[in-house]
Amino acid sequence: MSSTYPKDVESALARQTLLDRDQVRPVDQQQPVIRMLPALRVVVLGGRSIIDRGRDVLLPLVEEIRAALDGDPLLICTGAGIRARHVLGVGLDLGLPTGALAELAGREAEQNGHLVAALLADRGVAYLGHDTVAHQLPVHLAASNAAVTNGYPPFGVHEFPARAGKIPPHRTDTGALLLADAWGAASLTYLRDADGVPAADTTATALLADPAGTAPIDREALETLQRAKHVRSLRVIDGTTPGALTKALTGEPVGAVVTA
Repeated sequence: MSSTYPKDVESALARQTLLDRDQVRPVDQQQPVIRMLPALRVVVLGGRSIIDRGRDVLLPLVEEIRAALDGDPLLICTGAGIRARHVLGVGLDLGLPTGALAELAGREAEQNGHLVAALLADRGVAYLGHDTVAHQLPVHLAASNAAVTNGYPPFGVHEFPARAGKIPPHRTDTGALLLADAWGAASLTYLRDADGVPAADTTATALLADPAGTAPIDREALETLQRAKHVRSLRVIDGTTPGALTKALTGEPVGAVVTA
């Protein structure tokens, strides 16, 4: 019995892909992109440079975050540190592929997230997994005005091949930027130690062109910044300096700004 219903829906995307820039350009350039959480402040705690340094560095930062909870909403992203580097070394010895290494490294960033959330639990702050922070962040912020998540992007076994070697190219720096841009955050602040802060404001282009390869932000994050819709700059500050985070969250000039 024949059907009068068409088997295909007429669409410019028929037999095409959203990765085809020519297909999405008309909408991409003409329609405004709505910021879902325009007041959101995203803070990234480096795993090795901040959390691995222990209570002397982390606890004062937690108190600064606690003092900032009455302001605009906060999303704290935690990175992976020395334990991730150890497990990556073991994984490389075993010949594991990039995707498997990304899954392993992300586990330490998750553990660090649970640690920071526990230190703020008395204010109702909880750790949110990747699925929750991607879909239910607004309701959690309505409850406590802050949340903690794993900054490592959830590519997992679908991680893109590395340019050289097998180390996952998308790490905490990129994951936090993707989250900030997706939600339309007002600011993005990376906390490093003193050695990880640029001497002056700079651009992603300049850092990518640096032959020394000493950029304070992962290369993939810098390239993502150049393509981002909402986040057109980020700030890198010395998280080991008391009061630096508070100044950054209130808009005072501190650290260095990297623009797209």
